[in-house]
Amino acid sequence: MQPVIPLDFTMATARCLLRCPCAADLPQVFSATRCAGFNDGMQWEPPTTIEELDEPLRVQILEWAAGKTFSFTIADPDSDLLLGRIGIRKTDRQAVWNLGFWTHPEYQGQGYMTESLIAIMTFGFESLGANRIEASYALWNKASRRVLEKGGLKFVRYIPHAFQKKRYWVEANKMEITKPEWLTLNS
Repeated sequence: MQPVIPLDFTMATARCLLRCPCAADLPQVFSATRCAGFNDGMQWEPPTTIEELDEPLRVQILEWAAGKTFSFTIADPDSDLLLGRIGIRKTDRQAVWNLGFWTHPEYQGQGYMTESLIAIMTFGFESLGANRIEASYALWNKASRRVLEKGGLKFVRYIPHAFQKKRYWVEANKMEITKPEWLTLNS
């Protein structure tokens, strides 16, 4: 049975509001993709127009409603400005969820993602019934590695051919945390 999480579900951290993505986020998403190197560690290519973001948004909402993927906009609670995105999606393995995230370049290095990662892992273990949460990061992306380490995820394995980007393979590391490890860290 897939979890039923309403589209108006939100989570709050000390400085962030996590909520379902909406059309009002798209200008800020597009703005992030204009920054050099922003998409280098992601499997998707930057859009050439803002309208190209309409279909991914539609899919995110459908996946949320189906209980398969919960993509959250990380927003400033006062202005509702998008600071980044974090998502957790069900894998084909029982009770294993995978997460991914990005921070708008203007807000990187300020701890927003670490706060959001802790909230999304709490959501995954407590609301989604995850027994393990995993994530991968491009080998060169030291900032993502640090965020995952701060969340308690540990190195699992090296992936020499994680995904292709402009005809070249991107190397990645896979990290994970189990529910017992998470409970120990949060007790």
